[in-house]
Amino acid sequence: MSWNPEDEKHEIEFSSTWLITYSDMITIILCFFIIFFTFSTKELSALYQIRNSLTEEVEQLHTENIKLKNEKESLAAQLFGLQDLKNDFKTSKEDFISFLRDKNLMDAVDILENERGLLIRFKDSILFDSGKAALSEDGYMILHKVGDKLKTINNSIIVEGYTDNVPINTPEFPSNWELSVARSINVVKFLTEKKGIHKERVSVSGFGEHNPIDTNQTPKGRANNRRIEITIVN
Repeated sequence: MSWNPEDEKHEIEFSSTWLITYSDMITIILCFFIIFFTFSTKELSALYQIRNSLTEEVEQLHTENIKLKNEKESLAAQLFGLQDLKNDFKTSKEDFISFLRDKNLMDAVDILENERGLLIRFKDSILFDSGKAALSEDGYMILHKVGDKLKTINNSIIVEGYTDNVPINTPEFPSNWELSVARSINVVKFLTEKKGIHKERVSVSGFGEHNPIDTNQTPKGRANNRRIEITIVN
């Protein structure tokens, strides 16, 4: 058998051809895995972001839920507190009326309830002489008894003075407004200085002929409008 160099050359070339094809395939597979890994990494990163976002939202909802629960408990406590205050005020009102009855003062005052609290209304003739701001002897005795009871109550106290619409013009009181203010101040001074009620609990106002509770066209109506009101704030 004769040896032909050309035949050996072709055989070698044919034998190395599959290596080139295999190498290309390996390269393609490697590229595929690189691409697959890249997409997987991106998807995994996106999933992590979604998970972290959901975790933050859950934690925020949990925090808000705790906050709402605390607010609910606080409102419930306030509601119970208001109910207790309402019950205490009802008891104080009944107790005050009983006190006035025991002291024979029910004819001297009117007891009413309004949005501010318990109102004790004195006609001016009970506490003062006509056109005067100094407490009368009867007024002194009545306030002495009422002051004893007010001293046992911790609520704030509002003292307000009113007159009728008949003009007054004296050297001491040029107007009804000044007369109403002077009378209110003298009531407050008596309660704080004589009965020991703390000054920070008491406020004072005078309204003159304004805010009437009755007509000023009749003597009886004008008498009702001339008054001192003490409000025990609820």
